[in-house]
Amino acid sequence: MESLNINGKTLRLTIQRKPIRNLILRLKSPDELLVSAPYACSNAEVLRFIETKRSWIAAHAEKLARQQTRQAEAAAVGKIMVYGKPVQLQWVIGRGKARLLPDRLVLYGPDTQPETKQRAFDQFAKNSLEAEVERLRPRWDQVVTDYHLALPSIHYRRMTSRWGSCIPAKSKITLNLKLVHYPLACVDSVLWHEYAHLIVPNHSQRFYSVILHHMPDYEVRKALLNGDL
Repeated sequence: MESLNINGKTLRLTIQRKPIRNLILRLKSPDELLVSAPYACSNAEVLRFIETKRSWIAAHAEKLARQQTRQAEAAAVGKIMVYGKPVQLQWVIGRGKARLLPDRLVLYGPDTQPETKQRAFDQFAKNSLEAEVERLRPRWDQVVTDYHLALPSIHYRRMTSRWGSCIPAKSKITLNLKLVHYPLACVDSVLWHEYAHLIVPNHSQRFYSVILHHMPDYEVRKALLNGDL
């Protein structure tokens, strides 16, 4: 593992060789950068690529740091953010179904081990996001149907460096469980972003034209998600 300096901040750098064609950057945390590189790509080429992405790395590292600060502040007072609102987290030893009440989230488990609590919260996040997405998706289902495209399957998992992903060839969308912490307007914007990749599988000007045509306030929602508002 190497390190690099971005705007005066030291980041740990990990380079992983994979059977891929292009270099891919991911920030695992505000101070850890992961680069996936083709087998034939030298370390010197990786470092040159990183140099061209310094602004992106700095901006996203700052964004992740802000998100972690907000979550830590809520945790310090025994609260957790659910759809953009702080609620008290109540842990009950025993069996039961997770309940989101106006002022608290009630979770159940056999013990108080951190991994037990994480599993319970992730299950709540998956079930809750599934329900919300089922309510949100008909609008975007109609859009892709108008393009004569297959409706996607939607999956959920905890992700470290992106809010969602789309594999157009498989009509498969995956959403980050961490979206449960953010307002539903943000969830909807990520959902639409991934749906739009079924129409345009890249981030070209046409992609963003499609995005803004159907969601004119997309940039505002994106700024809210990134902590810029």
